Amino acid sequence: MKRLKYIFNNHGDLLGFAGSTLCALHCSALPLLLAMGMLSGFEWMESHWVEYVFFISAVLLAGYTIVRSFLKHRKPLALIVVSAGFISFLAGIVQHNHAEIGFTTLGGVLIAIAHIINWRVTSKQSTMSNACSVVA
Repeated sequence: MKRLKYIFNNHGDLLGFAGSTLCALHCSALPLLLAMGMLSGFEWMESHWVEYVFFISAVLLAGYTIVRSFLKHRKPLALIVVSAGFISFLAGIVQHNHAEIGFTTLGGVLIAIAHIINWRVTSKQSTMSNACSVVA
């Protein structure tokens, strides 16, 4: 349990970025690959429960890492971007037409960008606090 907490506390943004990027690739490339017949037998990957798993995972991971970091540094940009990503992703899940691909892909990309923003802000903050403690 301590190891898992350490990973999420120190590498949560990396995990979130990787997961969100995989989600965006899944949402954008999978329909094309299925249409070309390159993934015959993998139709289950296009089902809505896979999207729900991606969405719930993104909400839990981003909710933990980004909100936790926001409470420390109080810079809202990552929180705003991840919220826009969640809204876009959720709009894509609700859609059952060609707009679904665009909304879910945009949502995954925005969530990945939010993790990058959060990582940069927390990295700067930890560097600044380390520098201040060395000077003091």
